[in-house]
Amino acid sequence: MSAESKPQLPNAHEHVLNAPNASAGSTPEAGVTPAVAHFRKEFKQESRFEILVGMGEEPREYQQMMESLLEDLQPRLGLESHLVEQMGETFWRMRRAQRMRDGLALKSIRNKVQGEDMVATMQASQAFEAVEPFERLKDALSRRGQGPTAAEIDEFVKTRKGEPSEAMQQFITLLKSLNEPMEEKERKAARREARKQLLLLREPYAILAFQCACRSERVQSAENLAALMAPEDQKSVHLQRLEDSNLRRLWRLINAFGKVRQGVLEKKDVKNIRAKPVCI
Repeated sequence: MSAESKPQLPNAHEHVLNAPNASAGSTPEAGVTPAVAHFRKEFKQESRFEILVGMGEEPREYQQMMESLLEDLQPRLGLESHLVEQMGETFWRMRRAQRMRDGLALKSIRNKVQGEDMVATMQASQAFEAVEPFERLKDALSRRGQGPTAAEIDEFVKTRKGEPSEAMQQFITLLKSLNEPMEEKERKAARREARKQLLLLREPYAILAFQCACRSERVQSAENLAALMAPEDQKSVHLQRLEDSNLRRLWRLINAFGKVRQGVLEKKDVKNIRAKPVCI
C-alpha cells in the first residue's frame, strides 16, 4: 500500500479527550450539529424536564439556552461538548441564583411596603379626621346669613374637649357668642374674627395631614423601594456567595475549554476540571 493511500490515524491525545459518547449506530439529526443532536438525545432520556418543571422553571428555555451555546461554540463530541454543557449548567445556575435573589428581595419589599403603608395610611387617616371638624366649621362660618348654628358650634366644641390651650379656649368663647343677641354689625365682625382665629388654629392640623399624605405616597416611591431592597439577612449573603462561586466556576470552564480546543490540555488538567456533582 502506498504512502498516499494509507489511512490517517487520529491523534492519540485528541482521541482520548474527545472520544464520542454517542452510540455507534446513532444518526445525527439533520440541520443540527452532532453536539446539539447528542444533547437532545440525552435531555429526552433524563428526568431533567420534570425537575425543572417542579422547580417552577421553563424546560424549553433551558433547552434553547443549551442548544444556543452548543451552536455558538461548535464543540466536538467528547470532552469539548461536556465542558460546554457544564458551562451551560453554570449559566443556568447563575440565572437561577439571580431569580432566587430577586424573588427574595421582592417578597421582602412587599412585606415591608405593606407594613409601612399600613402605618402611613393609619396616620394619614387620623390626621384628616383631626382636621375635619375645622373644615366643617370653616364652611359654616363662610355661609351667608345666619352662620353656624348652635348645634354646629356644640359639635365643634365637643371635638375640642380636653384641649387646654388658651388660644382654643378664647376661640370657643368667641364662637359661642355668635349665638347671643348682638347688633348685625358686631355679629359680622365677630364672624370675621372667628374665621381668622380658626385658620390659625387649623394650620398645625392641616400641615400634619399634608405631611402624613406625603409620607403615605413616599412608601411606593422608587427611592424607598430601593432602600427596602437592601439585603439584611443571611439568605441574601448566601445567594451572593453562590453567584460568585458560579462565576468562578464558569471562568475555569471557559479556560479549560480554550485549552482543549487549542490541544494544549495536559492529563493533570483533566483531573482538575472534572465537575463536581451539584444539585439543581
